[in-house]
Amino acid sequence: MYTLDASVHVSALNPHEPESGASQALLRLLHERQIPLFCPTLLPIEVAAATARRTDDADRAVALAALVRDWPNQTLVPLDGAVADRAADLAARSRLRGADAVYAAVAQQYGTTLITLDRQQLERLPPEVRTARPAGVLGEMETDR
Repeated sequence: MYTLDASVHVSALNPHEPESGASQALLRLLHERQIPLFCPTLLPIEVAAATARRTDDADRAVALAALVRDWPNQTLVPLDGAVADRAADLAARSRLRGADAVYAAVAQQYGTTLITLDRQQLERLPPEVRTARPAGVLGEMETDR
């Protein structure tokens, strides 16, 4: 089980990003294997915002957000009091941006690995919040075949 940070989806959508190929391949494999995902309701919003900023195409951004929101085998976790408290603690202790801490809080709450390209999440989160880059998870999944 995994939690996907918006950076993975955004990377997959932009072939000019260095890890775009790994992000695309990972998303394909997650979909094919129907692996459960637990992501915050913030995910489609962040994908829409990043896409609109990069492409200046609001309609495309909203359409992509809907695709991300309706991803198979994904549970979107609302930002309730428990997730918010966990995110606040992680944000303060790990010196993370608020949105980044929300993804980490969901991963911690559901015992998933947070897949991200965000350097601060990868470097600053405590060991009890497992993190990995898309290429690393992709390698592990391909080995498990």
